[in-house]
Amino acid sequence: MKKLLINLFLIFGILTFAQNKRFIYEYKFISDSTNLEDLKTEMMFLDTTKDGSKYYSYTVFNSDSLMKADLEQQLKATGSINVKTDMRKGNVRYSVTKTYPDYKTNLHRKLGMDAYNISEDRKINWKISSEKEKIGEWNAQKAEADFAGRHWIAWFSTEIPIQDGPYKFRGLPGLIVKIEDKTGSHKLELRGIKNIAGNVDVNVWNAKEIVVNSKQFQKVIKEYENDPTKGIKQIQMGGTSIVLTGKDGTSTKIAKDQEDRLKNQIKKDNNRIELNIVN
Repeated sequence: MKKLLINLFLIFGILTFAQNKRFIYEYKFISDSTNLEDLKTEMMFLDTTKDGSKYYSYTVFNSDSLMKADLEQQLKATGSINVKTDMRKGNVRYSVTKTYPDYKTNLHRKLGMDAYNISEDRKINWKISSEKEKIGEWNAQKAEADFAGRHWIAWFSTEIPIQDGPYKFRGLPGLIVKIEDKTGSHKLELRGIKNIAGNVDVNVWNAKEIVVNSKQFQKVIKEYENDPTKGIKQIQMGGTSIVLTGKDGTSTKIAKDQEDRLKNQIKKDNNRIELNIVN
């Protein structure tokens, strides 16, 4: 009976507190293990409603929204569009959604011209410590867990009664206000909370997603990393050809510099947030 009352309390807390809130996290990470001084920072949003949450990069969402508006304006004015390689900004180009109250979790990731919806079925087995600390303005408690090849140290606050957190992290009796891996390569900390009007559609390009599980996605991403430009002979959008333009102004439908850039980017992205599953 006591356990049932606790569960009902937690669900009630989610439904009342989580409605239309935005939790703003500062994400600091080292993507290249051979260059530890290259510390990247990106502002991440965790938007919550009574139905669930969306975790995504504000930088990427804002950049893609502006880029889409620019391309639509070009198409309307000239009948063609010119994509410049420096139009896309932001490093964290995936998003994560969770449903409440079951916390079903999905990773949303685009590779090449295809968008994927990857289901997450791994549980996070937290070990809650009695250690407490003030994180920002929140009283927090420590918890640890091994997940996706890393050992994570989290601080959660029961003052925010949501069993959620940034990325795929969830399942603690309060919002995760800070979390980092043991190596210090990935660190997320809550910087602010604000009310929002409602759901934000982070699928800016209205891409139709291919639904796969983690194992299937492993195969897909390995093939992509072996040949990131495979199949990209000519990009089409509504029957209109897209020309990729380099910074020097030269254009080509199959840009060699684009292939080199992607391969170099993949090589340097060797310290992902998940080590035992490609992300």
